[in-house]
Amino acid sequence: MSNSKNPLLLDIRNLTIDFSTDEGMVHAVRDVSLNVRPGEIMGLVGESGSGKSVTAKTIMRLNPNNTLIQQPSSIIFNHDGRDIDVLRLRGKDLSVVRGGAVSMIFQEPMASFAPAIRISDQIIQTMQIHLGIDKKEARRRGIALFERVGIAMPEKRFDQYVFELSGGMRQRAMIAMALSTKPKLLIADEPTTALDVTIQAQVLELMLELREQYGMAMLFITHDLGVISKIADRVSVMKNGQIVEAGTTDKVLFSAEHEYTIKLLDALPNLSNLPEAPKVKPAPIVTIDNLSVTYKMLSVGRKAEYFNAVKNISLALPKGHIIGLVGESGSGKTSFGKALLGASPISNGQVTYHTDNGGLSFDKKQSFKRKDLANIAQLVFQDPYSSLNPRMTVRDIIAEPLEAMKLTKSRSETDRLVVEVAKKCFIDIDHLRRFPHAFSGGQRQRISIARALVCKPQFIVADESVAALDVSIQAEILTLLKSLRDELGLTILFISHDLSVIANLCDWVCVMRYGELIEQGSVRQIFLDPQQSYTQQLIASIPLLEDRGQSITPLSTVKNSQ
Repeated sequence: MSNSKNPLLLDIRNLTIDFSTDEGMVHAVRDVSLNVRPGEIMGLVGESGSGKSVTAKTIMRLNPNNTLIQQPSSIIFNHDGRDIDVLRLRGKDLSVVRGGAVSMIFQEPMASFAPAIRISDQIIQTMQIHLGIDKKEARRRGIALFERVGIAMPEKRFDQYVFELSGGMRQRAMIAMALSTKPKLLIADEPTTALDVTIQAQVLELMLELREQYGMAMLFITHDLGVISKIADRVSVMKNGQIVEAGTTDKVLFSAEHEYTIKLLDALPNLSNLPEAPKVKPAPIVTIDNLSVTYKMLSVGRKAEYFNAVKNISLALPKGHIIGLVGESGSGKTSFGKALLGASPISNGQVTYHTDNGGLSFDKKQSFKRKDLANIAQLVFQDPYSSLNPRMTVRDIIAEPLEAMKLTKSRSETDRLVVEVAKKCFIDIDHLRRFPHAFSGGQRQRISIARALVCKPQFIVADESVAALDVSIQAEILTLLKSLRDELGLTILFISHDLSVIANLCDWVCVMRYGELIEQGSVRQIFLDPQQSYTQQLIASIPLLEDRGQSITPLSTVKNSQ
């Protein structure tokens, strides 16, 4: 450490990182230089696997043991007027950049909390260690943070376990934990990926408020350029481990020079070309009658409570269409989708599939063979980290449904279908021998999508299936889903909090709130003339690049031009 008059809070120079693997050396980061000033928000943008997260984790020295940081790499952090050489820190000294002066919001909250310890205990302990406050004060501050990041019933949620929260709520809890120590530098790795647009807007506003209140700087990592336009002062764009373009946010987003940056901007969903409603209403592939889902919530020493996640929904999903299901985290979207696959506890109502071979029907009393339903419907999970078996290779993960249902006659036939679907999902064939931990979040989600598609089902529930993907890969996956819909007559229930994606992918939209279906209609009707005030609020919260010449057209302009 040394005294310094350095105006920079964080100064990364010539950072070069390799990983030693069984397949040889992997070059993850190449000669990266970037800096963050006190109170500044620096955006770091790039595709999945570009090196963004590796760079961020190196600041906190969180990379695995096979990491090789090459000379002349340098990371200097200015702490209380003294320059700290981060790459030389050892032992207890690392606490300065691990949860103290530097804090991090990770991309996958399920893997970041201890599953067997209450969230409250983890946050309270963190504040006691770094802030030196007592348990009572730490609890008061923790509950207040839960409320500020938009968690309903904060006192109750604060004492729950991470697995009891929905995906969006887990991310909000992670943000609250990262903010609890009032860090000087907050590293936010895809912090709003799992959040619906209204909560995303609240969280971004909260981060800006904290920046003003505490002078907190941020390194904000995301693939969402709309979000970057709202929060970042400067932006660096990464590709293949290198910075390819950097500058102020206005310059990079509205006067991009590098072809890769232009590609990312062109991949943004477009809300100015919304599809017309289908003229002929097709036959349904599945009908839902008065469907309700109720969970029994048990806690040690407490009386059992019941939570109604889905309340009396009746709906017919048209064959060969992509139906969007939107709503805030905790609205019941995922519970509804899983109920259609027999994976959520149906307390009332009935689900009926209408297929060429006679279909399938079930309610809370009727049993069915999992294999029969698996041949009709498949699920793409929200969290790729927890849905992929860490002990299986990518090849075996994708092949598992084929082998379990005995849909192929030989290993060579299975391998052929695995390679075919891997190519469609943009998975490198050479990576089929690798394990899930070797991939980024976006790459893992592509593996999950490939596994769901390999059996060629007639109906898919896609639960936030592109939430972890950067915009260019997201655009490719959405194009893939459309082509599968057209080629196979596939029906997709697309659950998402990203309304711009819903607008560009879906034919029909259903809106849920507090377990109820409050509005449905064509994409054009929902986005240009929403009837419910809640739907209007969702539409108004979409982050748009409204100032870019060839970008998304503001919805008000579209509506007024009709």
